[in-house]
Amino acid sequence: MSARRVLIGVCGSGNLVLLPQHLLAIRARCEVEIRAVLTRSAASIMPARTLRLICDEVYCDGVDELAVSHVELAAWAHRIVVIPATANMLGQVAHGLASGLLTSTLLAAEVPVLFFPAMNRRMWTRPVVRRNVAQLRADGHLLVEPVMENAWEIATQSMQANPGLPPAATVSALVAEFLAPVDPPPVQGTVPVSQPTDRGDGRNGSPDLTG
Repeated sequence: MSARRVLIGVCGSGNLVLLPQHLLAIRARCEVEIRAVLTRSAASIMPARTLRLICDEVYCDGVDELAVSHVELAAWAHRIVVIPATANMLGQVAHGLASGLLTSTLLAAEVPVLFFPAMNRRMWTRPVVRRNVAQLRADGHLLVEPVMENAWEIATQSMQANPGLPPAATVSALVAEFLAPVDPPPVQGTVPVSQPTDRGDGRNGSPDLTG
């Protein structure tokens, strides 16, 4: 099978610093061509030139709108993965907003989209965020439940327990399943992911995709 074309949407969560190891794990497991679109906040944390070491092409909000169109990116992708996905991004997509290159591409896309949310625990549990998550799933998007763990929180400059990205091995396994051709495409917030024997963090099973 030829390489699958996956568009990676990148948001400005603190978990963004982990993205290179997740992308390397995806490349090791899957035969893929990767294009990435960074929001402005993501590009302020991790320069596009860093991700160009791993991705085939990288575009940035506010910089590359004239170099590539959102319609072109949406038509190119076999699948779209947003990692990490912030509360702001979930809210924009849930309400059909198109304020930048990434959100415009997501609105124009006719292929499945998989979100890996990562944010402060107070934001994740807010009723408005829970409503946005429910709306995204009702619209047919797929969301992986984040993993609660102690990690360095940039905003408070301290160790905090917050919902973040699963281990790279788990992410790559879920993305590999997501990229596999399916007929019909998954809907209503579910994805046909087989149960990995190892989550990559020593626990059996895979993260909840439907909760």
